Amino acid sequence: MKKLLTVVLLAATVLPLCGAEKELSMQEFMVLARRKNQFATYAKLNGVLQHRRRGQGVVSMPVYFGVILHPDRTVGQLVLDRSEGYMLGQAVNSGLTSVTPMPGKKSDKLGYVGLRASDLTLSFLFCKPEKEFASENVGGVVPCRVILLDDPKHKEKIKVWIAREHCFPLQAEFFRYGEKESYRVLEASGFTKKNELYYVRKLRIEGPGWRTKIDFDADSAEIGKVDFSAPPKIIIKLK
Repeated sequence: MKKLLTVVLLAATVLPLCGAEKELSMQEFMVLARRKNQFATYAKLNGVLQHRRRGQGVVSMPVYFGVILHPDRTVGQLVLDRSEGYMLGQAVNSGLTSVTPMPGKKSDKLGYVGLRASDLTLSFLFCKPEKEFASENVGGVVPCRVILLDDPKHKEKIKVWIAREHCFPLQAEFFRYGEKESYRVLEASGFTKKNELYYVRKLRIEGPGWRTKIDFDADSAEIGKVDFSAPPKIIIKLK
């Protein structure tokens, strides 16, 4: 099966082409969407996060995300405003994401801007698939399978649009149990190629009365296959 290297949301990973002679079942399709690297890859991304709330001005801050995806696990670091940092970990088979605040954290910018660390590692894809809706095109051009997931941890349902060709999640809507209107929407865009790898350069998250956008700088992005004789230094110091 031909493979495409990309950054899924904010992380470099191996992404299979999902075209098949016959339609994959929902479960088979989700196995591919959850991905498993055959070799280690990494990404170091710097950008700007902008957050706006209704009736307030725009809050802007630098954001950094560094990550290494091993075949069996993911390790990474998220830093907001150079002063609030989190160490991330995820076991590929479970999808569970551990989030450990770094020493010196004095605020909760992460919660304020509506970003979850698990957004970066796509933990929601590991939730139980409940049913599949009719296929739709995202942006009018990308054919997607639309699947409803159940997340008992956050007591919510997640409706996710996953590109048919590459099994890549382009959009997700989050619904609290018992509610018909989504309270949170996540969208990835701005696919950019560098060093024969693709990464998502833009991320949008929004809810009632607020919106957060992340734009990563294409010129400074570092993405590649890990050379264990000289492993990439993905962890940075806080101010």
